[in-house]
Amino acid sequence: MLRLGVSLPALMQLLGHKDIRMTMRYLDVTQQDLQREFHCARQKTASLHLIPKLPLPQTTTPQLVDLATIRSAVANVRHLLLLFRLQLQEPKARRKLLRLSQRLLNLSRALDHFAPK
Repeated sequence: MLRLGVSLPALMQLLGHKDIRMTMRYLDVTQQDLQREFHCARQKTASLHLIPKLPLPQTTTPQLVDLATIRSAVANVRHLLLLFRLQLQEPKARRKLLRLSQRLLNLSRALDHFAPK
């Protein structure tokens, strides 16, 4: 019944036990049960950190192209990359996105040398 989704307190009540230790005597937790619970917990955690949807302008080309607009675009892309990186499970992909984010930070610093903000 636990594998079908019945909670432990409900199962205790169904069996008529007053103490949870008595109910635990009847349970057999297998490795497959533990893996399934772990997988479900990871799925729930991943859905807690969704990437926010940013409002996009009517056109993809900004009305005014200047250093401030470019700085803003680079900062926004870097922020989204860092948020997306948190959702990835593969360490190699996470490292690549971190390097890309660092390159964007270096680009942003280089833009600071062209003109004051």
